[in-house]
Amino acid sequence: MDRSIKISLVCACMLILTSIYSCSKAQTEKIKTEPVKPPVAEVKDEMMIGIYVSPGIGYITDHHFKNIRDANVDLIQDISLSYSQANKLSMLNMAAAHQLKMFVGDQRVNGTDAEMAAMVNAYKNHPATSGYYIKDEPLVPDLPDAAARYKKLINLDPEKVPHVNLLPSYATGALANVEYEKEYVEKWIAQVGAVNLKYLSFDNYPFMKDGSLREIPYYKDLDLFRRIGLKYKIRTSSYLQSIGSSIGLRRPDANELRYSAFTNLAYGIKLPVWFTYWTPIGSTEQFTNAIVDVEGNKTDLYDPFTVINAEMKQLGKTLIKLDAIDVYHVGLAIPAGTRRTPSDFIWKAENENEPMLITHFVNPANNRTYIMVVNKSLTESKSFTFKTGNALTNVKGISKVDGLEITIDYKVADHKLTDSFLPGEGKLYAIYK
Repeated sequence: MDRSIKISLVCACMLILTSIYSCSKAQTEKIKTEPVKPPVAEVKDEMMIGIYVSPGIGYITDHHFKNIRDANVDLIQDISLSYSQANKLSMLNMAAAHQLKMFVGDQRVNGTDAEMAAMVNAYKNHPATSGYYIKDEPLVPDLPDAAARYKKLINLDPEKVPHVNLLPSYATGALANVEYEKEYVEKWIAQVGAVNLKYLSFDNYPFMKDGSLREIPYYKDLDLFRRIGLKYKIRTSSYLQSIGSSIGLRRPDANELRYSAFTNLAYGIKLPVWFTYWTPIGSTEQFTNAIVDVEGNKTDLYDPFTVINAEMKQLGKTLIKLDAIDVYHVGLAIPAGTRRTPSDFIWKAENENEPMLITHFVNPANNRTYIMVVNKSLTESKSFTFKTGNALTNVKGISKVDGLEITIDYKVADHKLTDSFLPGEGKLYAIYK
């Protein structure tokens, strides 16, 4: 979804739901660029599940925030810039009461140095504050200012995450003739400084209204951010589609939510964020229901959403420590730009016509190897059989219930494993050599 659409979506939602939100932004002064004061605090070693955006002011209640927490969500990304500081503190208080964290949006983020400092001082000691919103889907000319503000926030509050989310590669209208990787993504990293970036974030929505899957740019971007994240040692974050709209996106079903979750994890994403949780209204665009409707009532997607988040969190206990070294595609046909499993790889599908992802993960702390498999079918459950390398002495699964290693039916003598997968489901395996 392009920048103007996403901004109008959020603005329309907040205007209708609360009758007080405005998308207008005050004119702001340029801030001074300053070197970042070392050391930059490390991101905590846990995988959070995020949602975009906060419920409107009229819905800051125990009931709605309990529903968010019960859905195994950890983080609310708030981007509303026109609410007062008192409103924001009310949001943070409600989030803290339900063990939730927030990225706080405040119009002072676009202000002077003094205004930015006042903003940070207002929120930095609140237990629910996890970060600060800066900008969504910046254009290339926006990058220098966003980078300067990012570094300013790092100086003011090294423990928190400044948030900027990049456009997808298919946003050619917004990016014009820019070479996406070098002149946009790499330029952003260079201007902020790789050592300063807490997360490298982007969005990419694949489920089209005509029933198709926008597969080539989806996997192109996932792999690009995987590679760049490894290159610069930056954790990656992405937005997962959970809504449809009249601009050509369909509402995902439960299988497609699962597919989004596990394909993103298979490409090394460390902070998945659902777009959106709350259903927006009031725009010239028409939006389908999301996870909850316009008044926060649970839709049919709430229960599968809750289960998928719980499973991601358990696998995330291991995945947060791993690097996605390679991702391979299996099937009769694979998307342009992706790669098939090498003939000498330690994990091969017995039937290479079946659609799946196979990811080679490594824990850089101890060189331990893990394999993740995702069923790429959106409609069919599958039983896959794998042939492993002769050097393997055992394979264990990673439980989606508690995140611990579990014994599975690995045939050591034959070096084979058979496992079943729901549509879009992913599983993680620990390799013993």
